[in-house]
Amino acid sequence: MRFAQAPLRSLTRLLIASAAVLLTALTAAPAPSASVAPDTTLIDETFSSQTVPADFGFPAGASIDGGVLNITQGMGDYTTSVKHFDSAILSEKTLDLSFDWKTAIASSSMKTGLELRDTSGRLVFALAATAAELRYALTGPVSTSTSAPDSLNPTWVKSSFDRTKTYSVDLHLDFTLAKVQYSITSNEPAPVVMASGTGSVTAGNLSRLVACNYYGSGVQSIDNFRMARPGYAAYGSLAGSTVYALGDSIVAGHQYARGFVNFVAEREGMTVTKYARNGATVGPALDAVGGQIISQVQSASARQPDFVVFDGGTNDALEIHDKHTYGVGTLSGSTDPGSFDLSTYAGSLEATIHAMRQKWPAARLVYVAAHKMGSRDWDTQLAVHDVTLRAARKWGVTVADVFTDASLDTRVDAQRVTYTFDSLVNGYPGSNGTGTHPNIAGITRHYVPVLTARLAEAADS
Repeated sequence: MRFAQAPLRSLTRLLIASAAVLLTALTAAPAPSASVAPDTTLIDETFSSQTVPADFGFPAGASIDGGVLNITQGMGDYTTSVKHFDSAILSEKTLDLSFDWKTAIASSSMKTGLELRDTSGRLVFALAATAAELRYALTGPVSTSTSAPDSLNPTWVKSSFDRTKTYSVDLHLDFTLAKVQYSITSNEPAPVVMASGTGSVTAGNLSRLVACNYYGSGVQSIDNFRMARPGYAAYGSLAGSTVYALGDSIVAGHQYARGFVNFVAEREGMTVTKYARNGATVGPALDAVGGQIISQVQSASARQPDFVVFDGGTNDALEIHDKHTYGVGTLSGSTDPGSFDLSTYAGSLEATIHAMRQKWPAARLVYVAAHKMGSRDWDTQLAVHDVTLRAARKWGVTVADVFTDASLDTRVDAQRVTYTFDSLVNGYPGSNGTGTHPNIAGITRHYVPVLTARLAEAADS
């Protein structure tokens, strides 16, 4: 898959343009970014009152009480109760599904759970527990869901857990690409990730939710069940494309191998090569541990990717405001590299984009503007964001503007705690970070929609 490069203003045109026109072009406000289309809500159930149909459509073993849906109540060994989704949902090819889940199971010799399956009985996702183990699965035998014997159990991935807690499950279902991206986290102010990944499935749609009493007894509770058609779905248009990812720790992932570009690539069937490094800057910070981003361009493969996704500015904000290493600067009135002021952020950014254009002329460049941060000076963030949008417009760079188009703002302390991390907990990003590095929830809820929307637009253009 290849995408035509957006045409740049030629040097000849710049030279013959009047000074007045040039001044207007360089000082005009940046064009606003296209916002991400809103999700289409298909189900949004808080169980604050009785549902229609009753008990969320489960014919047995279910009740709504205390603001939650209880399932597997009083059910015998190897029995099931099935909720069938409306026919309109069966035709959906991309879905986001989330819910809160808790188990009251009290013995390690008992197991209850739930399964999501398609019209042919193929597994989409399953979740279960004993008193000591949390279990989830994306693969397993085909089942009619009339019973839940051992022979039809999903292929479980197991981990220890605290059964007294409520857990939040977030799923991105793509039946075009036959992929499910999942995360399971504790539902608390500083969430702990229990599982996260992307896997292949054979299911072709979402048909039913199955309450399974595998053996023993144990009531499960479900709350905040939300299903939506994502407004940013790519519907397979990005599959097979290649992307190089450059920038700082937000792209690299900080201490975690899967940054936001990885999450998008996993979902969409893209191949990603990361060159980003923690601590990298756009500007000339000689003591920056990650060096300048232009050095990543220079050392990267010369093979043409379909996309180059990059960020910058986060570490520059520290250099500009806290250390006074260099200033924001202004853009050049030319595309001649000799006119760039490499002692400033703006000039260095232009040099970086120019180097990308020279090395990968067929690639579509996508700049990701990071979220609003409580860990950086606000006025400096605004200034860097403004000059970056101006540079993007001048050089024909697509902007995935998380800063503007997402609601992530870690100046709000609750968002800082919930959506950012500094270190790993059990191998996954934790929470309660300084406000800089998005954790899995921050990535999937705020970064992935914006970047996917811009990449899909480029693929369709």
